[in-house]
Amino acid sequence: MKFILASDIHSNLPALEAFFSYLTSHGLSGEPVFFLGDYVNLGPFPEETVSLLKTYPAQVFLSGNHDRYIINEHALDHNPYFGSPEGVTHCRWTREQLSPQSIEWLKNLHTRHRFEALSWKCDLIHGRHGSDEETLDESKIDTTSRILYICGHTHVPRNQTVGKARIFNPGSLGKPLDRDNRASFGIVHLTEDDATFEIVRIPYDIERSVKALEDRKVPWRGGIIQSLRTAVYTDEE
Repeated sequence: MKFILASDIHSNLPALEAFFSYLTSHGLSGEPVFFLGDYVNLGPFPEETVSLLKTYPAQVFLSGNHDRYIINEHALDHNPYFGSPEGVTHCRWTREQLSPQSIEWLKNLHTRHRFEALSWKCDLIHGRHGSDEETLDESKIDTTSRILYICGHTHVPRNQTVGKARIFNPGSLGKPLDRDNRASFGIVHLTEDDATFEIVRIPYDIERSVKALEDRKVPWRGGIIQSLRTAVYTDEE
């Protein structure tokens, strides 16, 4: 069997549209899709992104830290995740763009999803267990069992075997940070005896997102534009 993992869209509608188009053109539109969070912030199209996602019959939509910042104003208080006050201003701009229905959709997302597939247990989260702002630590997981630990958050693909367990991260659809600016998602292939992970990269219209960031005068856009083009993290955002 196989299923698809996607994460960290970050209000990047062109990347999301390219992902859906790829699934259709490559005969994957009928496969289960699991979204791992961070649908909003760091991009110009928050409402359009959530509106499109709400129409898609995904297996699950998990919540990420940026989704939490939008639904919980107190999450922005003294938050070390943001290096400057402009980051908080950006979150508030994002919230202002979202309809009440989209905010309610974000509020109803879960932080973890578990299921069994063939001989594997699958454990899906955004960051790590207990925190959506940190990455999964391989020293703190069960490595004696057939478990697929599936996470996002880092914007960098990960395919790691630790004992009998696997750690899979599909990277980021909307804001990759591995020096490859194409949208990234993953396909999990399962058999009773093995689990393999394929990373797929999709070109999309980055300059459409850049133009929207400029036209909409999105706060914090300088660093966001730089990282969209270079797929490198900048502390200006």
